[in-house]
Amino acid sequence: MKYFKIFNLLIASALLLTLASCEDVIDVDLEKGKKTLVVEGWLTNRPQNHYVKLYYTGALSDNSGFSNLTNAKLILSDDQNNQEILQEVSPGKYEIATTRAVERRVYTLTIESSEGKYQALAPVKRQSGKPDSLTFKYEEESVMYEKAGYYPLFHGQEIEGKGDFMQIRLYKNGVYLNKKNDFNLSDDELVDGNYIGDTELAVNDPFQKSDVVKVEIWSLTEEAYLFWTDIRTQLQNGQLFATPFSNARTNVKKTSEGALDVVGYFGASLVESIERTVE
Repeated sequence: MKYFKIFNLLIASALLLTLASCEDVIDVDLEKGKKTLVVEGWLTNRPQNHYVKLYYTGALSDNSGFSNLTNAKLILSDDQNNQEILQEVSPGKYEIATTRAVERRVYTLTIESSEGKYQALAPVKRQSGKPDSLTFKYEEESVMYEKAGYYPLFHGQEIEGKGDFMQIRLYKNGVYLNKKNDFNLSDDELVDGNYIGDTELAVNDPFQKSDVVKVEIWSLTEEAYLFWTDIRTQLQNGQLFATPFSNARTNVKKTSEGALDVVGYFGASLVESIERTVE
């Protein structure tokens, strides 16, 4: 029985969320319009460096790619008086080398640049979905299943206490899956405090025998959950560019007069994972 509210997301946004090596490339072109700054990055509890990227939106007709905002000063601090100054390791790419996400802390990203000053707040919510196993079921091609193969089933405990949100991400043989139907979001409205069994995860392509499959559970704030829901709504609005991406909510705020308009998101999550080979 499926309990989670699981949504398929075509995450083709201007964000390149940090997964393996904290860089999973997911591109969306924006409607032609005024120049806008994009801020993207995610902090997790995983023992690896994370990155914040600053770049400008491009017109649909512009094939030259996004241009980067360089020589900015980025400071990441938390509510326990810890602070890290990020280093620019390549044009527009700023490294978080020492800070890791800690439950219940609130992180503040401050940006000072030639385009103005900005700030983003990123609270870390608890990890409410505790994965304990991953199984697979084989399905032949049918009306319900477009492709034959093995489909993943998630099992785990949902911690009591409503108001939890998560994103579920999939890897196949070490490669992050980010096609149209590979993305899942869920909340605990219907499952609060329950054990979750046999919850089928959406995949664009089913797995085959000997595939090594990893599932990651990312904790989300409600704001981050709604941000991804905004993206989903736009992408389902008849066509990819029916609604401007800039209409999606952002947690990045302008803090100086005359600062360039900004879109994107800087978030923080706890991540737990489980891995299994399809047999």
